[in-house]
Amino acid sequence: MGIEIVWTKKAVETFGNRITYLEEHWTEKEIFNFTARVNEYLETLKTQPLMFRKSARIKHTHIGLIIKQVSLIYRIKPKSKTIELIAFIDNRQNPRRQNY
Repeated sequence: MGIEIVWTKKAVETFGNRITYLEEHWTEKEIFNFTARVNEYLETLKTQPLMFRKSARIKHTHIGLIIKQVSLIYRIKPKSKTIELIAFIDNRQNPRRQNY
């Protein structure tokens, strides 16, 4: 049972921010490894959307660890059978400073 994944503008922006950070501070290898990990994660998400931790505050919203430094916030929309990617967050930042 595959579910369609939809990227919000904020998800595209925050993913781009993570790639920009890697370009500035790391090598092409790390960028490749990160994008490969995100692709693996999204494939898992399509088949097992409930696998990752539920948000305590927002209904149908989950938070999953992609790598130690980056998590993904996503929302499951059961009626439309879609997963909406909300934002890629840096786990090292203060959560109150992150605007998602």
